[in-house]
Amino acid sequence: MPGDGIGKVVLEEAIRVLRAAGFEAKYVHGDIGWEFWCTEGNPLPDRTLRLLEEHKIGLFGAITSKPKDRAAAELDPELRDKGFVYYSPIVSMRQKYDLDICMRPCKTFEGNPLNFIRRGFGNTIEEPMIDTMIFRQNTEGLYGGVEWTNPPDQVYDALMTHPKFEMNFEWCPRPELAVSTRIFTKKYTERIVRAAFEYAKSKGFDAITVCEKPNVIRETSGMMLLDHIEEAEISAKIQQAVADVILEGKVKTYDMMKLPGKPDVFEKGAATTQEIADAMIKKIVK
Repeated sequence: MPGDGIGKVVLEEAIRVLRAAGFEAKYVHGDIGWEFWCTEGNPLPDRTLRLLEEHKIGLFGAITSKPKDRAAAELDPELRDKGFVYYSPIVSMRQKYDLDICMRPCKTFEGNPLNFIRRGFGNTIEEPMIDTMIFRQNTEGLYGGVEWTNPPDQVYDALMTHPKFEMNFEWCPRPELAVSTRIFTKKYTERIVRAAFEYAKSKGFDAITVCEKPNVIRETSGMMLLDHIEEAEISAKIQQAVADVILEGKVKTYDMMKLPGKPDVFEKGAATTQEIADAMIKKIVK
């Protein structure tokens, strides 16, 4: 499935690399992408889905996605105003086949001119060795595609039952209001967190970083808490340590405690991030 633009180039080169590595296969072309949106009103035709279901494997290039108005304008004239709505074919494919976890490796290879570099102390250039794997949610969150501009009555009325929505957005005329939902489920948040831990264990990684914002996006980010991977005891220890450290007053870092007009003078009681972490660790391991 080469798709659009660069997809046609990278797919051809990927096949060339696979063949050089000794992977022999019969390649069957599958239609996907902008051309088929414009001519058929569907960027992921049913015939392509049937091919995937027959062969159980696919190799995908890339696709083009454009804003709603441009997508509608580029439909063939006989297809316009017939209710066709553009949805990303790659997201549709993930959702249909339950491909909810995206794994993206990031690895340094010695001598590669594209390796990540950074400027270190004394203006030196550093090239850190990187070996990591990114686990990204593919089908939930903002990828769910549940969204509206000028939301219908039942959606707007439901949103208005939330005090934050009423307080912050009641003033906005509905035709000027756009809503995109961020939907998480316990099943798939648990699955991606568990998959990341199992991968880290199998590869000998000693750390996992969760990139979320539970202090602000409390409901959906909260789904990523350790309780989901049956580590309730550890989660409880961490939460208690945080509470104890806060009670002891170690809640403000130096950056937060800079006095106005005196950037190098700090209010009494400031702590470094390391000091806060050390205090938490002492609570956990005692």
